Amino acid sequence: MSRRACLSSRQSGVGLVELLVAMVLGVVLVLGVVQLFVASKQSFEVQRLSAGVQEDARFILNRLTRELRMVGMYGCLDLTRLPDEQRAWVPAQFATPIRFDGEVLSLITADPTGELFASPSVRSPQDYNARWLIASNCRDGNDFRLVEDASLDIQPGDMVIPVRLQEYRLRNYQVQSRLNGSGNFETLLGGVVSLEFSFGLAASAEDSAVSGQYVSTLASTDLARIRSVRLALRLSDNPQAPDAGRVRAQDYRMVVAIRNLVL
Repeated sequence: MSRRACLSSRQSGVGLVELLVAMVLGVVLVLGVVQLFVASKQSFEVQRLSAGVQEDARFILNRLTRELRMVGMYGCLDLTRLPDEQRAWVPAQFATPIRFDGEVLSLITADPTGELFASPSVRSPQDYNARWLIASNCRDGNDFRLVEDASLDIQPGDMVIPVRLQEYRLRNYQVQSRLNGSGNFETLLGGVVSLEFSFGLAASAEDSAVSGQYVSTLASTDLARIRSVRLALRLSDNPQAPDAGRVRAQDYRMVVAIRNLVL
């Protein structure tokens, strides 16, 4: 073998240095891809958590505002205009359909069913998961019937109006609810740092407009003067330590007019 052929054979191979450089470049590229994947996954997780917090806020605020707007509404009936004999049937709780004792928000709301009766029938509050049940033909001011824990005779043409007592509270970073004042509170939503209620009061029970600043504590004499409720909600994926959460704690505020006490 000639000298030139030997040199050519040696030069055609890959040296150790070139191999090490290629390996280092390969490792750098792999680490870059992995880092990009990890960052993308973390960004996706943060967006998912943030979207989840927003969806939770939408759920609980929609529920609370819907029920607050329905406070004091009893379908086709205006209970304040009933004849004295019929008004005696109205439970005392109906006079103050919204209450707050500093911990539990209590709301009395009605939900007309739109159910039509072609023949006589019998219904009870339990049929509608309600505490009270009202029936009326909505034409005769003297036609007002109400029961609690009993059955009610329904006539053709009657409208039935289930009336519920709904309670809300914040406990252990959870919004909890109870229906009709019995049983245990059930969790509606977790991850709640705070849920605060404040109330706009009218100057008197006869006035419809809010007068003065919102208050967070209520005396018994204030209940008939409530005209609006301000909600302040704070949510986090780490409610015990909001500043240490993976996403920033989100605050929501909303004012709801108690329409049936204002109009």
